[in-house]
Amino acid sequence: MTVATPAAIDARSRVEGKPIVRARRRALAFADFHAHTRFSRDSILSEDKFIRLAIERGLTHVAVTNHNNVEGAIAVRDRALALGVEEKLTVVLGEEVSTSDGEVVGLFLERTIPRGLTADETADEIHAQGGLVSVPHPFDPFRPSHIRPLPLEKLAAAGKIDMIEVFNSRVTFSRHNEQAAEFAARHAIPGIACSDSHSGFEVAMSFNALPAFSTAGELRDGLAENEWHGSRSTVLIHLTTRWAVWSNIVRGWLGRGTATAPVLGPEPTRQVEKEPVQAPAPSELPNPDDPEASDDRG
Repeated sequence: MTVATPAAIDARSRVEGKPIVRARRRALAFADFHAHTRFSRDSILSEDKFIRLAIERGLTHVAVTNHNNVEGAIAVRDRALALGVEEKLTVVLGEEVSTSDGEVVGLFLERTIPRGLTADETADEIHAQGGLVSVPHPFDPFRPSHIRPLPLEKLAAAGKIDMIEVFNSRVTFSRHNEQAAEFAARHAIPGIACSDSHSGFEVAMSFNALPAFSTAGELRDGLAENEWHGSRSTVLIHLTTRWAVWSNIVRGWLGRGTATAPVLGPEPTRQVEKEPVQAPAPSELPNPDDPEASDDRG
């Protein structure tokens, strides 16, 4: 797909040199459906910086999908409200869930879905909340947390996947994104592009241009008209996540707000299979009122 910025896409949607027929021109959303903040163990991106960069780079909708908790998304939504920018940036509450079959993303959630359920059970939990099921980086062999082939096929056959990442900026080799696109086409599942951002540099690296939405149903309907745009991160971007993990560990040693508990990181399926189903305890989450959450760190 052609790489462009959200602002460039909006400009092209106007008719150059001709009057715009307002009744026929629908509002567009420029959305990223997979992003992490400091509530993920492998990110230190603060709420304020994430919000500022998203708006500066032309995003209108962001799904905050921290590992195994929806509290991080709530913190971003509440901060956007406090800053008075909720009309510029719609925050979708999401979670990247470590299931016993690999990672599944839930969008438009109301509460955290515990890790350790099967992919099928997790999809049912997401839909029970009125949310949408997205499958992240399904064929990336370098992530031991990606969903296994058989559970993925079963979810698709049961019609439980609402969208699938056919382009993830952090996927190392393009052929694995192409494999996801082929799977989506074969099962008639809408494809999306996602930055999977863990750092400020990555925000809006990939995005989707589609009819504006405010509910799960409106998003589901609009996906048929989605035009995604993506650019790949450098392989070195993965070093930022390793640095974030160690930075959070050091912050923990210093007694500062941190997110170092294993429940908040991407977990290999074998590890999740062996551990009981659980949601994060409050002590395992960063303090949303931590003053450092409002500065420009990360």
